[in-house]
Amino acid sequence: MKSQFFEKLNRNHKVFSILIAEAAAVIGIVCMFVLAAGNAAKAADETSLTLPTAGAGAVIENYVGATGESPTELLSTTALGAQLEEVNEYYDAAGNIMGKRIIYNGSGDLLIYDKIPGNERVEKGESLATLQGKMEPGTAATVIKEIGNWYQIVADGLTGFVKKDGFLTGKDAEANAGLMNKNVAVTTSDETWIMDAPGFDATVICALPANVTLTLLEAGDEFSRVEVPGLGEGWVSNGEATLTTICRAAVTPEEEAAYRGRIAEGIEWGTEIEARLQEEAQGRARSYALAQIAPATPDSDDVAALRQAVANYAQQFVGVLPYIWGESDLTYGADCSGFTSAIYREYGYSIPRSSDAQAYGGMSVSMDDLRPGDIIAYPGHVAMYISGTTVVHAPGDGTTVSYGDLYMMPIINVVRYIN
Repeated sequence: MKSQFFEKLNRNHKVFSILIAEAAAVIGIVCMFVLAAGNAAKAADETSLTLPTAGAGAVIENYVGATGESPTELLSTTALGAQLEEVNEYYDAAGNIMGKRIIYNGSGDLLIYDKIPGNERVEKGESLATLQGKMEPGTAATVIKEIGNWYQIVADGLTGFVKKDGFLTGKDAEANAGLMNKNVAVTTSDETWIMDAPGFDATVICALPANVTLTLLEAGDEFSRVEVPGLGEGWVSNGEATLTTICRAAVTPEEEAAYRGRIAEGIEWGTEIEARLQEEAQGRARSYALAQIAPATPDSDDVAALRQAVANYAQQFVGVLPYIWGESDLTYGADCSGFTSAIYREYGYSIPRSSDAQAYGGMSVSMDDLRPGDIIAYPGHVAMYISGTTVVHAPGDGTTVSYGDLYMMPIINVVRYIN
C-alpha cells in the first residue's frame, strides 16, 4: 500500500514537471512575439517624422522617432507628462496645428534649421541640418512641438527647429506683444537718396529704388535717420519715404541675399551720384572763378560799420552754439544756413533759409572784393566771411559754430546781402 502511494506521487511529479516545461515554452514564444513587435514599432517610429495626430502617446512616439531620445527624457523636458492638455495647444483632434504663440527676445538673430543639428541619422542616409531662415528679436512664431531644448515652429510660412533660449511664452509673450512692431521707412522714389547727414546738401552714401524697407532709428520733421545694412546710419527725406510700423517677420536666406544685394547696388549707385554732384559743383566753382564781376562801390562809413557789426556778432557763437540740422535758433542751435540767416535776422535782413538759396539769393561779388559779413557758398554749405582767409560757420553734427579756412572747399559763389 505504501509503495503504491509513492508510485502515484512520483508519477504526479513527472506530470507536473512536464506541465511546467510546456508552460515555459509557451511563455517564451509569447515573449519572442512581443519583443519582435516592439522592435518593429521602434523601427517604424525611428523613420517617421510625421506630425502626431492626437494624444500624448502619439506625440511621445514621434519625439522618439525624430530624435532618438527616450520617453523618460522627453517627459522630463516637456509638460506632456504632467499636463496632457498641453497636447491640445499644439494640435486638435484632427491633427491640425493649434500651437501656442511665442516671441523671440534673445540677443542677435536666431537661426531656423530644417532638422535639429546633431541629431541627423547619417547612417540612414539623412542629410545634415540646413538653414531655413532666421528670426530677429521681436519676431513671433507658433510652436508645433517641443523636443528637448528645441522648438519646432512655424514663423511667417517657415517651418523648422530653433533653440528654446531667448523666447517669451504665455503671459510674458502677451505682455510684450509690442516687441513684434518695427518702425521702418519704406522708400517711395525711384531714386531715393540716403545721405550721411540730414539735408540734400549732404553726401549721398546710397541710392535706392522704391519699396525698399529700412529700419527707422529716428523720425524727423523733414529728414529721418535710418539704418542701412552694411553701411551704418544714414538720412532719408520724408518726401521720399513712408514712415510706418510693420510686424517683424522671419526671412529666408534667399530673401536676405536679395535684400542685401539691393543695398549693395544702392551703395554703388550712390557713389556714382555723389561723384557726379561733386563734378557739377566744381564746374560751378570754376565758372565763378572765371566770371568777370565788376568791383562794388566803396562802402560808406555806416555800411562798413554795419558789416563789421554783423561779422563780430557771428563770432560770439564760436564754440557755444551747437549744430542742429533744420534749426535757426541762436539759443538752441542751428545748421549752416540757419546760422547765417539768424545772424542777418538780428540786423533786420531777411535772407533765404537754405544753403542753395543763399548761394544765389543776393548780389554775386568778386573774390578780390571780399568784405566782412559776405556769404561764402560751397557745395551744399555756407559760411560767413570775417577777414583774411577766415570764415565762421556751423560745420555739422556733433560740432559747434567754428572758425574755418576760406578755401576749405571749392567756392561756388560769394554773395553780398548788405549794400
